[in-house]
Amino acid sequence: MRILFAADQHPYSEYALQVLIKLAMNTWADVTLLGVQPVIKTTSRPGSTSISRALQYYRDSFLNSWDKETSPYEMQEGKYQWYPLKDGLWEEVKVFRGRKKEFKVRMRVGKPAIEIMGEAIEEGTDLIVLGCMKGESCAWEKFRSAPQEVASNSACSVLLVKEEQPVERILACLDQGYISQESLEMINQMITIHGARLELVGLSQNGDMNKSVYTRLIEIGDYYSDRDVEVSTRLTEVSDFERFMSREVGQDLLALWVGKKSLLSRFFSRDWVGRFVSKCQTSVLVMR
Repeated sequence: MRILFAADQHPYSEYALQVLIKLAMNTWADVTLLGVQPVIKTTSRPGSTSISRALQYYRDSFLNSWDKETSPYEMQEGKYQWYPLKDGLWEEVKVFRGRKKEFKVRMRVGKPAIEIMGEAIEEGTDLIVLGCMKGESCAWEKFRSAPQEVASNSACSVLLVKEEQPVERILACLDQGYISQESLEMINQMITIHGARLELVGLSQNGDMNKSVYTRLIEIGDYYSDRDVEVSTRLTEVSDFERFMSREVGQDLLALWVGKKSLLSRFFSRDWVGRFVSKCQTSVLVMR
């Protein structure tokens, strides 16, 4: 698994970092920390900017959360070993073992949403993790629309962490037949790191649900039950989805499957993902 953590220098990013650390400890993912600077003056070095200082703090916080002896992200302690140079001649050299997993800290210059998605494509990212303001603002301090743009347009899955809030339940909304194994595992990771129960919400239209979607709903419920996950299932009308969010979503993580055959994409406007992540009061996992 490859995770891209996109951050600015404000408190919601620091809380999202804690979620990233829990995910990394559970998955041993390859991790990249990314900051975006709109403009860097030719006379300035990246290390002198507020975002670069924040990245250094996030780097140290991430690495210090592990025991250095067992961390997959630390260079291993050097050891002396004998190596043959030619017949009858050996040399003792100190060998440093590399990291078991990739860990990078990067900065890009440009518009944050575009640069974040560009980095994700270049790195082959599976999941983007980023924090944002809680409530309906779903914004960054200086680049307010960045989190919503990334959630709406990214080619990979996105976890939007809306500041510090406990998660007691995962509300996973299903309205299509095709669900990837990777997305099932991603929800499983969320259940594990939060100690949450799972509720599968099947979306129907005029009381009807596509047979393949209903079958998949039952199969997913069995999948998690077999893994000793506390899971329940319910149905709700797609036309009632916004009221469902405002009425039902409390200390929860809302998980949305996004695909070409999504009923939500047919029922609502083109930018329905951005619309819902901004309206939802809690963190949102958008799965692709």
